[in-house]
Amino acid sequence: MPVTVKFGSQMGHVLGHKSPKGTVAITNCKERIRLRWRYQGKRYSLSLGTYNKPNLNASKKVLLQIELDMASGNFDDSLVKYGAKEAKVEVELPKTLVEYFEFWVSNYKQLDCNKNSDYFHLRNTLRKWGEIVPSEMLSNLNTEKYCPKTYNERLSILKSFSTWMLMKKYWNLNPFEGVSRRKVKKTEKADRIPFSEDEIKLILEAIKNDTYCPKSSRYKHSFYYPFIYFIFKTGVRNAEAVGLRVGSLDFTLNRVVIKEVLARTVNGTHAAARVRKETKNGKIRVLPFTEDLKGLLAPLVVGKLADDLVFTSVSGKPIDDRMFQRRIFSVVLKGLNLPHRVLYACRHTFGSRCIEAGINPVMTAFLMGNNPETALRNYTHQLNIPTNLPNI
Repeated sequence: MPVTVKFGSQMGHVLGHKSPKGTVAITNCKERIRLRWRYQGKRYSLSLGTYNKPNLNASKKVLLQIELDMASGNFDDSLVKYGAKEAKVEVELPKTLVEYFEFWVSNYKQLDCNKNSDYFHLRNTLRKWGEIVPSEMLSNLNTEKYCPKTYNERLSILKSFSTWMLMKKYWNLNPFEGVSRRKVKKTEKADRIPFSEDEIKLILEAIKNDTYCPKSSRYKHSFYYPFIYFIFKTGVRNAEAVGLRVGSLDFTLNRVVIKEVLARTVNGTHAAARVRKETKNGKIRVLPFTEDLKGLLAPLVVGKLADDLVFTSVSGKPIDDRMFQRRIFSVVLKGLNLPHRVLYACRHTFGSRCIEAGINPVMTAFLMGNNPETALRNYTHQLNIPTNLPNI
């Protein structure tokens, strides 16, 4: 039976369990001490005598020396330095398709499959496909019942992954090279149509005055008034508002720095599921900290530290924007007899209002953290249709 040995803070690993990267596992193999570890894609093993306490104590020094050499780049692959007469190298078994994908996502894309929804769902798809040859992957992708947008997202990831597999010589072809994206029908989403000036005022007043807050509710809608006002005023993304920290508010220089988000993950939108990361496109932007915003947010940050959240739920946790949508925003829209919109429509509204106010597309894009083309295509709408055309 495998035995786990502990040396101070160094824990040996039971045989059959993969050791953490850069560590050496120690096991009892037929009453003999055996060290096993991986280094640069190869698996090594070293036998160090009879399995007893004196030899275990001696093997500790060898184990620590091996780990130190691997960390410092001085590893002796002949193993002579560690007391072996000859190196014993085991051939690393080929990885599965999913293992290659996870390695690529983690080490080259610098992402976590368990937290990024696109990679999480594609990994599940690859698991469903099983161990197939590269030439079959395109036909498998084409049989998936994806909408054009999702198909294009999966195709883009698979193209990039396959290019890496080809570069590393794991494959001899890229099955997705030259495959065209599917045409996406460009239609305006009804739930993201911007609000008019009058609608904005009605919504804000209703939330501020708890007009449609149920009497049995454990909290007042007005508690979240600063949150929704800030989103309407600045056009920030939902996760940017949710993750805004006190340190990003500069009351002296009158500016708000948008540099990070508290993003939802595949595990949900609740506080425990969210992760802090950079903005959607990695851009840091500075917004004017206007007097109305300063007056509204100043009471919220009293006694808070720089890393504390500006906006929280009634219980002091990060706001769940999906629950806010369901329990407050949609309730208010229904009470006002306004068409259903998602909270993100506030961002579209901001872009449209900027253009209407004469702010040029480049500056509008900067304020929204986008490039001008994206701002014009996705986040700006004509609120007031002209009643006349230019004279000839």
